[in-house]
Amino acid sequence: MKLYLLIIGLFAYCGLKAQDFAEVKLADSLSISFDVGSSTVKNPAAFLSRINQLKLAYGKIKVIAYTDTVGTAAYNKNLASKRMTSVLKLIGSSNIKAFVIDTLNKNEERKKGRNNEETFRRVDVFVYSVKPAIKYNTPVNLKINFNSGTTTIIKNSIENLKMLEMILQNDTTVQVKLNGHVCCQPDLILSLNRAEKVKAYLMNHGINGKRITCYGYSNTVPLVPEKTDKDENRNMRVEVVFLKP
Repeated sequence: MKLYLLIIGLFAYCGLKAQDFAEVKLADSLSISFDVGSSTVKNPAAFLSRINQLKLAYGKIKVIAYTDTVGTAAYNKNLASKRMTSVLKLIGSSNIKAFVIDTLNKNEERKKGRNNEETFRRVDVFVYSVKPAIKYNTPVNLKINFNSGTTTIIKNSIENLKMLEMILQNDTTVQVKLNGHVCCQPDLILSLNRAEKVKAYLMNHGINGKRITCYGYSNTVPLVPEKTDKDENRNMRVEVVFLKP
């Protein structure tokens, strides 16, 4: 049975933007079709052959799973999850397994009507090349932000944190200084603990702690004046300084 690999530029996921420290471009996109009710990839060898041809040192992947509207909403959400898992397992055995991965379970969701059901029995995979634009000896805002008064990293910051991890994994000569910040009121300990939290994440993912130093700056270096809650959230952050070997 054939695996249909389709270029799908029209479906390109637009939520990925260039980070302050990296240029991100779409390198390839493909769609994997499934039989009704199935989560089995029909020809995994063809999928692996396609993505293994990409010669990228750095990258990120967006995986979006869909279903038709046959069955209940709960059934289709689970089916889309299974299809996504099948594709993620294949990616995990590929040459791009170390890339940052983001997933989205769209199951029955679609903007138009419920025609062309067959076209929604698929998983879309977008592979982006990432070209680090490291600025040495200069604080770079990675948009790693925190819940107020805590060292809890907000969900939207995890992708950039993974990007930092990937850069450090690929170039083991680079060292970093992590600068922690708070908003509103002075709190030197919290600012330092936020930097330490990022260091702990990196160490838990295989980065040598000797390559990382942490500093806390309390609320002495705000990015923006704190006129709104959004301003305060931006200032609750950890920035990175890349250091030359």
